[in-house]
Amino acid sequence: MSFHGFDTAQIRSMAAHMKSVGPSARTLHGKVAGLLLEVQGLMDGKPATTSPRLEPLLGQVFPLFYSGLPASLQPELDDTSASMDRRCKQLDAVQTLEKQGYTVDPSLYFDDEPPPDEQKIKDALKYFDDHIGDSGGFLWSDSAQGGKEVLDDFAKLSPAELDAVMSRMSDSQLKKLNGQLGEGSSWWGAGDSDGAVKARWENMLQKECGPTTLARIEPALSNLKWQPDTTVDGAHYQAVDDPLFGPNGPDLMNDLRQGQDGDCWFLSSLAAITERDPNWPQEHIKQNANGTYTVTFYQKGPLPGMPPTPVEVTVDNKLPVDSNGHPVYADTRSGATWVAIYEKAFAQYSGGYKKIEGGWGDVGMSDLTGQPATRHSPGDVSFADISTRIGKGEAVTIGTKGDGDVHDDRLVSGHEYSVERVDMNAHPPTITLLNPWGSGQYEGTRQMPQEVTLTEDQYRKNLNEVSFTPSGV
Repeated sequence: MSFHGFDTAQIRSMAAHMKSVGPSARTLHGKVAGLLLEVQGLMDGKPATTSPRLEPLLGQVFPLFYSGLPASLQPELDDTSASMDRRCKQLDAVQTLEKQGYTVDPSLYFDDEPPPDEQKIKDALKYFDDHIGDSGGFLWSDSAQGGKEVLDDFAKLSPAELDAVMSRMSDSQLKKLNGQLGEGSSWWGAGDSDGAVKARWENMLQKECGPTTLARIEPALSNLKWQPDTTVDGAHYQAVDDPLFGPNGPDLMNDLRQGQDGDCWFLSSLAAITERDPNWPQEHIKQNANGTYTVTFYQKGPLPGMPPTPVEVTVDNKLPVDSNGHPVYADTRSGATWVAIYEKAFAQYSGGYKKIEGGWGDVGMSDLTGQPATRHSPGDVSFADISTRIGKGEAVTIGTKGDGDVHDDRLVSGHEYSVERVDMNAHPPTITLLNPWGSGQYEGTRQMPQEVTLTEDQYRKNLNEVSFTPSGV
């Protein structure tokens, strides 16, 4: 019996077969080595393989010591088999729910989650009716306290269960929830504040509900800030379906292109971190099953020595565009959206795009990594110091002086750059900066270079500050 194209009986049969053949897949190295030797004898002196990963196996007496390919496929087969079985349980439970009249968005059908429980859905809806009007007596959060109690209860649900609950809510129930959350913009506040409660609601719903459910509840829950406020007249949100990354991952030379927001300090902070750790963006942006993105920022520990607290911010794939459909902020013309998604999530986290206009590299790097980044005068930091820090994996940003104090036509005044590299072997030594504007951008009639290489004398004359993460990213 198939359900939306999935035949769980056949999928389970395949999973069981994968698990059964796992024990016989323990000697992969030996079998491949033997096959290559057999082929070698039939090739009249021609190589059996030109693959750099397979060539070392030729003539191996003890292929056990070869490390180019896994020696055994059993762990992978067992893990994949178990995952398929869990997903089948999820799919069967969703089918049962839909027969009972519940709606679960198709994007959540095949989640690797515990199967949805109809009783939990009923209990959550009853809890909503019983507690949405509660007030916990907190002077600073009376207006949101009932919303917080329901939030804490709903947070225990799986995505499929939450989607079923929210799709089942009547217009009257949604109106009660919206009223309890109160008016005004949300922000990532602390503890039980109104802002923190609303931010958690936005995050949870955008991360876990399906597109159909979100399309219904977003207009009804108008007291939640679903999109960060823009600063450009006429800008509107439009879905952008390009992938997060290009085929080779983050590519700063092509993907980084600042738009009509003065957030060079944030984009350069992101670039500086990516320079030192190209895997950082992939590790801190997660694409969810419903097509939204969750970006992880960090808040510094409240006391020295305490670890930073990760803060997840979920946004959809809609970006602010002008009347021609062109992004007004971080550009996506390279075909990759990770910079724009990171910027949008930070605007949501901060309270709107206007809130991220103007800042410092150390602040941006601290928000991105949780480390207490530091800011210094260029007069106190030599190229040798910067080179040593880069060698340790530290991210570095640099800011130019204000109008009238920059005496190099290649530099934008009052602007933040990321540091790509320091060449201590050049004569004299040089530092190379990356402009977050990207390539082909103009200041007045001057086309500004994407990369700028300075001597130490030029660095001290034109720059206002240099910032570091205190340890490798």
